[in-house]
Amino acid sequence: MNNRERLIEIMTERELDRIELAQLLSVKKKDIDQWLLSNESKEHKEVPDMAIELLHYKLDL
Repeated sequence: MNNRERLIEIMTERELDRIELAQLLSVKKKDIDQWLLSNESKEHKEVPDMAIELLHYKLDL
């Protein structure tokens, strides 16, 4: 499972929307939007490992 898939899984399990997720990670909603785009999109950005690690820490996963 890659970081994008894991991020989607966490969002679904915890019922988090993009704004809540951005607040948890102290990033802009635009960053979240770009992370969630398909890999084929030219606007896509990879989800940093630190984002997943921070969510695990903050959400006690």
